[in-house]
Amino acid sequence: MEMRQSDPRTFGGPRKTEEAWPVYAIVPAHVGSNAESVARQLSRELSEGFRLSVLLADFCSHGFPLWGVERPKPRLDGRTWGGFVTHGQTFDTLEAREADPRNISRLLDHARGRYQVTCADLSEAGEAAAFEVMRQAEGIFLVADSDSESIELASHRAAWFRSMNLEDRAGLLLNRVRGGMDGADAETRTGLPVCAVLDGARGIDQFARWLAPTKVRASVVEFRRAG
Repeated sequence: MEMRQSDPRTFGGPRKTEEAWPVYAIVPAHVGSNAESVARQLSRELSEGFRLSVLLADFCSHGFPLWGVERPKPRLDGRTWGGFVTHGQTFDTLEAREADPRNISRLLDHARGRYQVTCADLSEAGEAAAFEVMRQAEGIFLVADSDSESIELASHRAAWFRSMNLEDRAGLLLNRVRGGMDGADAETRTGLPVCAVLDGARGIDQFARWLAPTKVRASVVEFRRAG
C-alpha cells in the first residue's frame, strides 16, 4: 500500500508559527517494533538525503558514562543543553532520558531554533515525558508490525491517543511481515492512517521525502536532476 500523500504538517500538531521547524515523535506500538531503529534511519535519511539539520532526541536509557552513580546527573535544560548533545557526522543526538517533563516544551522550542527537524525516539520514554513530547509534536508516528497481534496492540495505543486528544496528529508506520495484513485493514483496525510501509530502505526514503518541507523536496529534486 502506498503512503498517504497529504501534507504531514496538517496532522493538527501545535505549530507555533508557519516558519517553526517540526518535531516528530516516533512511538513503538509494542516491544520489538523497532521504533528506535526507525527513528535513527529517518534522522539519517532526512540529513543525508535532504541536507537538513536534524536532531535525534533520544529517550532510550543508554546511561551517562561521564557521571558516576554517586553523583547526581545535571538537569537537562537550555543552559545545560551542550553537555547532553553528541555531534554526529549526519545528525546530532540529544540524550533526553533525564529531561524533566515540565521542561520538555522549552527544550523542544530550543531544538526548533537550532534544527530543521527534530525526531524524538520515545521507545523507552516515561509516560509523562512521552505525553509532553507528543503534545508538542507536529506528527506522532506509531511503529507496528503488520501481523494481527501487533495491530491489536497498535489499536490500544491509538485508543490512548484518542483519549488524550492526540489522534489528529497520529499515523501508523507499518513494518511488513510475512502473512501480515495490508494497509487498508491496518487502518480499519487502528483508526489511524498508514503513512508509510517500511519494507526496506526504500520505505524510509519515501517516508522522509513525504516529511521533508515542500520547498526542500523541490530543491533536492532539482539538485539530483542537475547531477
